Amino acid sequence: MEIIEAKRLADDNFTSSLSKLIIDGIVVCYPTDTCYAIGTNALNEQSVYNIFIIKERELSKPLPVIVRDMGVAGRFSILDEKARMLFERFPGISLVLPKRNIPNIVNQTRIMMRMPDDENVRLMMRDIPVPMVSTSANSAGDPNPYKMSDVIHSLGRKLPLIQFALDAGELKGDKPSTIFDCIEEKVYREGKHSGKEVMEAYHEFDQSGR
Repeated sequence: MEIIEAKRLADDNFTSSLSKLIIDGIVVCYPTDTCYAIGTNALNEQSVYNIFIIKERELSKPLPVIVRDMGVAGRFSILDEKARMLFERFPGISLVLPKRNIPNIVNQTRIMMRMPDDENVRLMMRDIPVPMVSTSANSAGDPNPYKMSDVIHSLGRKLPLIQFALDAGELKGDKPSTIFDCIEEKVYREGKHSGKEVMEAYHEFDQSGR
């Protein structure tokens, strides 16, 4: 695993080259608005399988994805106006949506999707027109990693399966994203956004139509 300073994402040439490698299927470790994560092209089944191997995660446990914008979200999920409203009103929220065009290894029937509220991730995703699997950069059961030494300690001998790591120093450890299931219409996890506020906004849309 080659460690690179995350500030290099400000270099258009570097970011463009990294994007092409991610689309081709490399696994990358990167800082997010919550903790360090590992990710890869969600459409590349072998690369997604490598994520399960790295994390020692059971194949029966679905993986979430991130997307760069609403356009990509709409191509790979059934995105109605209420879901669009939640993405816009609650930056960084995770929504469970009906999936489309995503391999079953990621999730059999639905998809948990978000647009991270983080400048580094936005820069990294800028030229990536597909979803990326995104999950914490730790072995299953270990604490979330907030600095690169946490990643190295947790993943150990699996590190060679990660091609690059973008190091932004120690992260501030924000709360995880709030998860709202648009299919079952309920909050699965309350995080950075109040579950009550999310539910109210969702039902207000039903009443107002906007």
